[in-house]
Amino acid sequence: MEKLNALNYPKKIIIVIALGIASLICLTNVYNIRLPSGVRPYLFIFWDTFLAWVPVIIAVLLDLIYIISYRIVRSIMILLLGAAWFFFFPNSPYLVTDLLHVFVRYSYDPTQRFWTDMEFWKQLFTLSSIAFLGVLLGSYSLYSVQRLVRRSYGMIVSWVFALIVLILSSFGIYIGRFVRWNSWDVLTRPGYILKETYVMLTDSNQLGHIVLFCKFMFIILVISYIPIYLMTRLEGESRDL
Repeated sequence: MEKLNALNYPKKIIIVIALGIASLICLTNVYNIRLPSGVRPYLFIFWDTFLAWVPVIIAVLLDLIYIISYRIVRSIMILLLGAAWFFFFPNSPYLVTDLLHVFVRYSYDPTQRFWTDMEFWKQLFTLSSIAFLGVLLGSYSLYSVQRLVRRSYGMIVSWVFALIVLILSSFGIYIGRFVRWNSWDVLTRPGYILKETYVMLTDSNQLGHIVLFCKFMFIILVISYIPIYLMTRLEGESRDL
């Protein structure tokens, strides 16, 4: 129990439950959106949200494995699960890019003041809440894993780790949105992934597109994660006073 308390349990469980409730509310709103034809246009977000939860679940498993006293077993399992967390992590902030579907699937007349239509705001607010949920899920799992890195290797290494994860995740989100690869393609098609990534990064035209998108995505991730990190740290410090 002392080891679990050191990793901020049971508080983390409470946060996970709160995120679960928030997810149910967001997905209920997604399900309730219907077009005049009766079609529910955003049901694919259920799958995207499930994938966004995978790194959170893995982060909890990493905490549990971290307290195991058998070093060899712990090291192997952390290495494997850590790799899985890294490749699935972009699925959480990826939900931010689902905002584009409002402008794709909402039928409006650009010559009219469509923004006075409450149906437009209903869809925009619903997908905005999904985007915010993705940011929260990503911030939670990154904070949890960064905390383990900090306990093992120190503060500086943990921040280098976090920034590298955010930079590479920006590229991962680009790949998911524009190239349409999945996290598991790393295992099923590793050779193809490496080859196509090399082609993308050596094509000057495509590289400019990648850098521009990743720059803004990285800014969003940083300005959302750092305040959450600092508030969590300050709350912990104030409790210790």
